[in-house]
Amino acid sequence: MLNNIPSSLNLRLIRSCPVCNQEYRQSMIQVLDESEMGFLTYATCSTCGANLLTKFSSLPQGVIGNAILTDLRAEEVLEFADREVLTEDDVLYIQQVISKKDLLNSIKKIS
Repeated sequence: MLNNIPSSLNLRLIRSCPVCNQEYRQSMIQVLDESEMGFLTYATCSTCGANLLTKFSSLPQGVIGNAILTDLRAEEVLEFADREVLTEDDVLYIQQVISKKDLLNSIKKIS
C-alpha cells in the first residue's frame, strides 16, 4: 500500500481511458502486484477494449505513476514479471551479437 492508503482509494487516480476518454469502471481495474514500493495495475476499457498497465510508486515527494497502453493480457504481464532479471553480462552479450555482421546466424544459434 502507498503510505498506508488503501489501494482502492489510489485506484481512483485511474479515471478514464486514454484512447476513448470513457471513464473506467473500478471493477475493470485489477491490482496485479503490490509491495512496499507501490503497485501494478491493469485496466481494460469496457468501451474500446484498450488495456492500460500502470505502476504507482510512493516517493517522499508523493505518489508517482507511469502508464503504458498494451496489447498484453493481465496473465501475460504476470508471466513477464516472473522471468529472470537481465544482468549486465546479458546486455553486453546482446551488444556484441548486434555489432557482428552475421547477426541472423548468431540469433539462430541462440534459439
